[in-house]
Amino acid sequence: MSKITERRTYTDTPTAYPYCVRGGFAPQPHQSFPLWTSLPSEKGDFALAIYHCSIKIIGRSTGRSATSAAAYRAGVKIYDEELGESFDYSKKRGVAFSEVLLCDDAPKEFINREKLWNSVQAIEIQKNAQLCREIEVSLPVELSREDQIRLVREYVKQNFTCSGMCADWALHDKGDGNPHAHILLTVRPLKSNGEWGSKRKDSYALDDQGNKIPVIDPNTGKQKIGSRGRKMWERISVPSTDWNDQSRAEEWRKGWADVCNKYLQGRARVDHRSYARQGKKQLPTMHEGYVARKIAKRGKKSTIIEYNADVRRTNDYSQATEQDLQAVEAELKQLNADLEKLKSEQKGQKKNELNERIRQLRERARRIDNPDGTNSDSEREIASRTERIATEIRSAATPEQPTGNTDTDALIRQAEAVGASAKANVAISTASRAHREAERERQATLRSQQETERSRAEEERKRQFTKRSKRSL
Repeated sequence: MSKITERRTYTDTPTAYPYCVRGGFAPQPHQSFPLWTSLPSEKGDFALAIYHCSIKIIGRSTGRSATSAAAYRAGVKIYDEELGESFDYSKKRGVAFSEVLLCDDAPKEFINREKLWNSVQAIEIQKNAQLCREIEVSLPVELSREDQIRLVREYVKQNFTCSGMCADWALHDKGDGNPHAHILLTVRPLKSNGEWGSKRKDSYALDDQGNKIPVIDPNTGKQKIGSRGRKMWERISVPSTDWNDQSRAEEWRKGWADVCNKYLQGRARVDHRSYARQGKKQLPTMHEGYVARKIAKRGKKSTIIEYNADVRRTNDYSQATEQDLQAVEAELKQLNADLEKLKSEQKGQKKNELNERIRQLRERARRIDNPDGTNSDSEREIASRTERIATEIRSAATPEQPTGNTDTDALIRQAEAVGASAKANVAISTASRAHREAERERQATLRSQQETERSRAEEERKRQFTKRSKRSL
């Protein structure tokens, strides 16, 4: 398995983050760090938590040995039975802690790392065999040494030893703000009796429907039959574990971020995802490493350091542009809110004005309908007078009280005049109502035109503001 690692780095510059607590792998004045997220602490400053988790394989194809790697990381002396020589790193500085954690099926003697890794090399006989897997993680500087040890131990137990691996890990800290841990893991499973199992196993090949694929005899076109009369099926070799799957690498990386955030308890937060997966418009820098820093320290040019400098300048410009855009968006949002508030206030004011106008129109209509305030009484009086005159006419026409033709004609003419007067009043009232209706329609049309003009003016003002904002960018 090739090295599995995603570099997500961010540059810590003293000018940009003067209150950051340094951490990471060998920080320098212009060191590029893995992805980090800072949150304010109780004192008001900012704590810097970094994320780094790389996964790689140690194998014979690169001329390496598991015993030498374990001795170097633990800072101890280990005798290699395969080579017949010892690897002594007992004088190595910076090894703060180391221990071996075993899975349930591992023999108790494997607690001795010399026996563990000599056993690994004895079972791996191929010249290109994979010997062990190394996971390198950075430790949050915000945690105490005890918490850092508990952090790594919990991570190893939750992700590796519970799956059947043995882990040999060491914590390195030279006091330069770069605490980190190296975790060596076995890559071959163990049987329940404590013996090493196989890395691969045979399995039946299956078709798309999940059925076994028969072995066809090219001569007969039928399924082959074995020597014992058994049908023969296609078989394939598959890994006995899923430890080399890419999905497990993603799971382990996420597991480290989760356990770090658990121990940080909100003081800071790390994220195993890349900038792109987080939706951030930032370019990642490259891990410089001690070789590139040595080149720069000698005054020579390092391609990686120059690349990181270009990335930092690009990110600074992008960040400044993004901040300007966010400021413009916030201003536009506030302007829209003020505009909606103004419209709401104007609607309320217009509603009050409209109600007052309606009241005035109603009063005016009442005055037109009833100038003297007794219109209803007048109509009743006209009806009463008409009825009285009609009664007098009927009385004049009776035999008991004969009346002359002249008086009768006069009464009839008087009744007709009263009737005509009543019809004239009704016609005047009807005309007044028609006039009022026409006046209302005219006022409504005028108000609609005024509202349309106001809306156009507001849209034009908003368009002009947006145009000025874009021109300023």
